[in-house]
This record gives sequence, C-alpha cells and structure tokens, in this order.
Amino acid sequence: MTELTKEFFERTLDQKLKDAVAPLATKLDVREGVEELARMVADGFEDVQRRLDVQQLIQAHALKFQKLEEALHIKL
Repeated sequence: MTELTKEFFERTLDQKLKDAVAPLATKLDVREGVEELARMVADGFEDVQRRLDVQQLIQAHALKFQKLEEALHIKL
C-alpha cells in the first residue's frame, strides 16, 4: 500500500500543474496575437477615417445645395 506523504502530494501537484500549464499560450503566441490585434485595429481605424471623410464630403455638398436653393429660390 502506498503511503500518503507530503512529498507524494507535492510531486503529484507539481506534475498536474505542469500538465495543465504546458498547453497554455507562450510569450511568442501572445506577441503574435497582439500584433494581429494591432493590425485589426489599424484596419478598423482606416475604415472609420474613410467613413468620416465621406460624411464630411456629404455635409459639404448638402450645404452647397442649401445655398443653391436659397440663391435660386427653389427647393431641390
């Protein structure tokens, strides 16, 4: 019969922890994930910037149409 000792529990716990931690992400995996996230954020920022540029252009055109309407006394 196996004697249950403190050393036995420590060895068993150490082995279980090693087995549990082994498949977790390494620093390289995390670094690659951060780089991918940074690319996604940059792409998203460019999309938002493009949309804002278009929105500003639409607002400028709307203002021009409003001035044309007022100058010509018409409603477009």
